[in-house]
Amino acid sequence: MRGKNHTAALALAWALLAGVAHAQPRDVAKADALFKEGRALMKNGDYETACPKLEESYRLDPAAGTGINLGDCFEKRGKVASALIAYQAARALLQPGDPRIGPVDREIAALEKRTPRLTIKLARGAPEGTTVKRDGREVGADSLGLAVPVNPGEHWVTVIAPRRRDGRTRVHIAEAQGQVVEVQVGPRLEEAESPPDAKDERKAKPALRPEHEGPSDLPIVLGTVVALTGLGIGAANLIAAGEKNGDREALLRDLGGRGCKPAAPADGSTCDELKAADDEYRSRRDTGYVALIVGALAGTATLTYLFWPRGEPSGSTSASAVVGANRVGFAVSGSF
Repeated sequence: MRGKNHTAALALAWALLAGVAHAQPRDVAKADALFKEGRALMKNGDYETACPKLEESYRLDPAAGTGINLGDCFEKRGKVASALIAYQAARALLQPGDPRIGPVDREIAALEKRTPRLTIKLARGAPEGTTVKRDGREVGADSLGLAVPVNPGEHWVTVIAPRRRDGRTRVHIAEAQGQVVEVQVGPRLEEAESPPDAKDERKAKPALRPEHEGPSDLPIVLGTVVALTGLGIGAANLIAAGEKNGDREALLRDLGGRGCKPAAPADGSTCDELKAADDEYRSRRDTGYVALIVGALAGTATLTYLFWPRGEPSGSTSASAVVGANRVGFAVSGSF
């Protein structure tokens, strides 16, 4: 009788707790070492590490004491369904008259009230060969429609059918809650993978370079700063050049022209002063023109960048200022 109970408890506990489908050889020594480690970890409150060690110990040597401790460990972690199954497996191993029967029965009764039950139903019309999985573990056909104990929290139910996309349903269940969920197969693969029409294809197909992509802010800010700075410097220098030109013209009159033959200038002006005034006038004028051209080019480039269509470029352009000893201007070149 004990052998029959032992086999039933092992099948129940390991099939539900760990999902092992084949028998494992017993290893009492290793199971005992893992049991002691698990107990020590539980005393320190490290249930997350302790539970797997106790579970492995039970797998290697199913014993009532290990099952009871495993149930306690699962309960401390809030896994009330796993705790219930562990206690039920341990209860099946206890012999009549064992003093642990009473406490274990009370734990089972309390956990029965707390454990959520999830009922999974498969909608009609599922093709032959359809399988249902809960949290990655297959749900047998005989379990569909039954209220099965599950741990509180989130669960995923997946329906796998031939020539269909997987149907996935998320279920959140709390302690002592009963919930019924009906799941169905996913769409047919030929429907899910059918090519979109031309209109949808244009929407779905991403362009390598978006046709109406907005301009970046950095080039606009830099271009604006350069344009305003260039125009400001150019205007200031040209105004100063105009003033210097007045001084230069006055000196030319006083000194008798560029030949510097003064008609007795009253203020004592000299040819050196004329040359200095002439040089400063030319310097201010040239600097003003160059700055104005640079500012204008920067402004033009900024406006072009801002309003230019964002499609593939049809060509390239470049602009540059040309400054020489006797000329100031700019050149534009490119291919179109």
